[in-house]
Amino acid sequence: MPALEALLVVLIGPPAAAALSPQVVAFAPFGVFHDLRWLLVYHSSWIGFVALALALVGARAVLDAALVRAAWPIDVDVPVWRHQLRQSLAFTGAQAVLMVPFAALTVSMAVTSLSWLFFVAVPVVLMLGALLHHGVVTRSWWRDPPTRASTRSFLWTFVALTVSGGAIAAAPTWLRPVLAGVIGASAVTYYRVRIVHHLARRPPVAPRRRPFALVGIAGIVAIVVVGTVAGFSIAIAVEAGRTDLPRADADASGPPVLIVKGFNSRWDGVTRQWLDGDYRIERFSYRGLGRDGEPRAYARVDTHRSVRALARELGRQVRALEQDAGEPVSIVAESQGALIAQAYVAGTPDAPVRALVLLSPLVEPGRVHYPHPGDEGWGVATGAVLDGISSALAWISPVDVSTGTPLFRSIVGQEPALRRLLACPPPSMPSFAVLPLDSGVAAPAPFDIGYRHAFVPAFHGGLLGDGTTQRMIRAVVDGRRADGSYFWGFTAGAVSYGAAAWQAPSLVTSLETRWNADLNDRGCNAVRTNLERWLA
Repeated sequence: MPALEALLVVLIGPPAAAALSPQVVAFAPFGVFHDLRWLLVYHSSWIGFVALALALVGARAVLDAALVRAAWPIDVDVPVWRHQLRQSLAFTGAQAVLMVPFAALTVSMAVTSLSWLFFVAVPVVLMLGALLHHGVVTRSWWRDPPTRASTRSFLWTFVALTVSGGAIAAAPTWLRPVLAGVIGASAVTYYRVRIVHHLARRPPVAPRRRPFALVGIAGIVAIVVVGTVAGFSIAIAVEAGRTDLPRADADASGPPVLIVKGFNSRWDGVTRQWLDGDYRIERFSYRGLGRDGEPRAYARVDTHRSVRALARELGRQVRALEQDAGEPVSIVAESQGALIAQAYVAGTPDAPVRALVLLSPLVEPGRVHYPHPGDEGWGVATGAVLDGISSALAWISPVDVSTGTPLFRSIVGQEPALRRLLACPPPSMPSFAVLPLDSGVAAPAPFDIGYRHAFVPAFHGGLLGDGTTQRMIRAVVDGRRADGSYFWGFTAGAVSYGAAAWQAPSLVTSLETRWNADLNDRGCNAVRTNLERWLA
């Protein structure tokens, strides 16, 4: 089955998703997690979603029950098929309910290319699996814990899926079905047999006073909530700490540099020395210029505008700074700001830009689709799930967004032009990209980076305060060559292939009628032409 899925994906689907194929026969909950990611991307109506969800739960229950019976030790009585199927159906339904939010987070990552979504979704799936994997074999799974031996084999299953997914992603397209069948299926089958044998031979245990599964799930929820609150608190503290930077030198005579920060940033209107050196520094304002021509202070909500609106605003501020300074402007842009800067430069042939430096650029954003709220279309149920997650997140963090946020709608609507931007550096100016190591988990491997680039040991965002990154920025702005570490580049590649099995599949571009599907085949000039029309 993994070989067949990989073959179908290579022939008619997104080829990178072949890395998921060994999971089709993997032990719980990896099989359900596999099914949900495909379902959340590939449905086009509510009726279709419900029908496919019911069909997948039923098919998964039958498949898991059959695979468990096939792995059952010959010296232990096999359960009655009817009873086993009923148990498998109930357990599969429970898995699906638990896994939907975290499968949806991987789909959200395919829109935003934010790696922190990966670091929430995948560890939680692993923790849930370690607690509940025995449910397909043990009737009292909600009350009794799994064995230590089965848990070890379960964790080795995760390792096997990760390694086989990376090997499939790294292989030539024609070889991927073979690897899925030979490496992926054999490793998964081996650990499935071990888990079933450990659980089937388990001696009876005394009933527990507290249901193990419910207590464990409550603990995981608490970890997620506390971790989210702590993470945002740290991020806010770090952001607040950066306001202690000195004010920019008003008498600086060096080249003009426009700093473009990322999503959900805010600014008090004070221009600070964000880049060391004799540079005429100015901050891009997501709120625009005031009557005096100066950038206005802005709030977090101002960063939620569409890519097109913000790219046009960036163009106005670049030209204003160029006229004031009397020379072209260097742009240093981070995260969402990097996407806006790329869209502006790619869609503006005569942009007065001297150099472009991207920090934590979004890697292949907009790989999936969801429609406007109230409309039908690819990913309609996914949009509703993500809105529910966003509402919950708004209670415990400063992030208050929805799938209808103009920024996200513009990313989803303008794919694949925005997805291709990192592969298409500007041909007429020096450019460079600095990527944190965690960029490797944000998109399927291998992804295409056309910019000269370097990886640094950091997480998404915050690179502007990193000393190594500052040296690279100054080199590019001053017209010198910037280079990175080969070691960190190699490490980033390993991270990327290691995450390949846990990505959401991309939506095939030709399926969404509002996308310009042929941009993927026509190259960077077509991308620039498309964006030039879009920004006009």
